[in-house]
Amino acid sequence: MSIFLIYAAGDSIRIKKKFNIEHKGLLEINRKPLISHQLEWIGNYNPKKIILVVNARHKKFIQKISLYKKKLPIKFIYNNDVKSKNMKSFYLAKNEIQNNNVIFTTSDLYCEKNIIDVFMNDNSQNKILIDSKINKYKGDEVLISIKNNYINRCSKKLNKYNGIAIGIYSFESKIINKMINYCEKNHLNGYFDKSLYYAIDNVINCKFKTKPIIVSNELWFDIDTFDEYINAKNLLNEAK
Repeated sequence: MSIFLIYAAGDSIRIKKKFNIEHKGLLEINRKPLISHQLEWIGNYNPKKIILVVNARHKKFIQKISLYKKKLPIKFIYNNDVKSKNMKSFYLAKNEIQNNNVIFTTSDLYCEKNIIDVFMNDNSQNKILIDSKINKYKGDEVLISIKNNYINRCSKKLNKYNGIAIGIYSFESKIINKMINYCEKNHLNGYFDKSLYYAIDNVINCKFKTKPIIVSNELWFDIDTFDEYINAKNLLNEAK
């Protein structure tokens, strides 16, 4: 049994420029909100606990998640800081995740079931789900570098890379604790100006080996803009 962490406190600013919605996790793909897809696949893997870091202002989003509380062990943590990066959401969950193995993801991701099964059925404790098709890079994805069969970099600022992080990560407690320590040293009075991938990048090149779980030619979408949403819906219609 694992602890799952979904950081979902962002303000969805980019998509709100063209689409009137409270939270991008409520965008529907295949007639279900993105957050429902996430919670349902997590529920298939017997979670010990599901921690959702949310902004209290997103009442419709929280209400949608609450519908699953009878079936899933969900706990809310509130992050109402819209200025900090998502590293803050990870840090606010520290009391729940420290000294634990954790699988974490976001609220705006859609993955086909077969991709998730490949990731979850691998026995490695430290792993990142990766798309090897680097031509999918649009300019804002987290990039992955692989050396000697293990991941040695995880950053948006790589000149050379072997793939794109899809958005599902798993780390053992020792790495989680190191990430928390990195977060503690990289904020100013509660303001976090770095995204979470900085903490990941800082620890994976240590002695802990992180396995790349590589897929290609599979459908997955990390939706940040209206155009990405429309593209996802079109591609899924084409796949049917």
